[in-house]
Order: sequence, then structure tokens, then C-alpha cells
Amino acid sequence: MAEKSVRSLIMRARAYDSKEQIDDFQSDPDSSEIDMVESMLTGDRDPIRDEIKNWIDCLDEESQVELVALYWIGRGDFDGNDFIAAVREAQARRSSPTADYLLGAPMLGDFLEAGLDAVIEADVFDDA
Repeated sequence: MAEKSVRSLIMRARAYDSKEQIDDFQSDPDSSEIDMVESMLTGDRDPIRDEIKNWIDCLDEESQVELVALYWIGRGDFDGNDFIAAVREAQARRSSPTADYLLGAPMLGDFLEAGLDAVIEADVFDDA
């Protein structure tokens, strides 16, 4: 997976992470602030969530597993040097759609960036 692609996902994930999870928001048709409020909400109808989900779903299985491994490394479950072990563990534990797992994970953008930086620093990330 290319570093540039992961960095692009990190930017989108940070935009998604900054939103507030509210699934039952009822907009007021008489309010002029509807668009501003709705742009800060997330849930099933969030276009950024849909974009991230579609992007992850289009990745091959190996790339999806690598994303999970990067997330875990960034979260502190593994060190950057342990990228291969994290990938193996992510593959072994894979049981639900990767996009659903990652979109339900806290601080996705921050942890992906920390994980990516750690594996680059450890010189174990194959930027293919």
C-alpha cells in the first residue's frame, strides 16, 4: 500500500473523527443553520463516512489487513518494528468487514498516522 494513499485516508479519517455521532438528529426546517449543523454530524448518511467505507472496501485483502495493523501500531498494541507480526495478527483475527471495524474505532486518523510514521521510521513499510 502506498504511503500517499494512507496519508490521504488519514486526512479523510480526521475529518470524520471530528464529527459528532448523532443518528437521530431532527433538523428544523425553519432554521437557517441546518446545513452547518448537519455538516458536523455523522451517522449512516455521512458522505465522508461513505467515502472512507467505499475506499477501504475497494482495497484488496492484504491492504485492508495492513491498515488494521497500522492502526494497532499507532494505538500502541505493537511497535513499528513489529509490522509483519501485526499484519499476521490482523489477518488471523479478521472476522468483520474492515471498513466497519476501522470506522468504529476511536481516533482513526491519529492512530493511522502514528502507525504509519512508526513503520516508516523502523524502515519496515513497503511503499508499493
